Amino acid sequence: ALTTGDCLLCEQCFALHASSCLGIFTQCSPDVTHCVAGLENSTMGTDIILTAFKDCLDPSQKSACGREFSTKTSVFSLQVNRMCCDSDFCNGGDVQDNTPNGYICEECFTNQSTDTCTATGVVQCTGKQNTCGSFNGTGSRPGEAEKPYSGKGCATRDFCKLG
Repeated sequence: ALTTGDCLLCEQCFALHASSCLGIFTQCSPDVTHCVAGLENSTMGTDIILTAFKDCLDPSQKSACGREFSTKTSVFSLQVNRMCCDSDFCNGGDVQDNTPNGYICEECFTNQSTDTCTATGVVQCTGKQNTCGSFNGTGSRPGEAEKPYSGKGCATRDFCKLG
């Protein structure tokens, strides 16, 4: 717990193509009550783009704490994990869980069209992926141009609430 006048100390760092990062501890602004550590994993076939980050948590982003936003097919997966905490120097550690959990979903994926793809098989869900979902639209991976996407596979309930 913080006393009046104290500001939270959180580690700050950002690393592209890395599963973790090390940075400096910095004093957050007075309105910040939480630190955050996160990892984004965007995988297309064998091409994996990892982005790790740690920072003072913007108070407007607090609703994303403790949620995992992820979806998975046999070709493409996107996973964004955020761990939030409320004490000095607390935002360290691993935030990813790829343990199979017993859920299985029909799956398909294309980055050639936004038309709904037809299931071509099944995929084993992992971590907190506890439902099957589908998505289509346009998007871009870190550092890449926007493309059309369509997919079916595993998802977390938090991912399904995004849109």
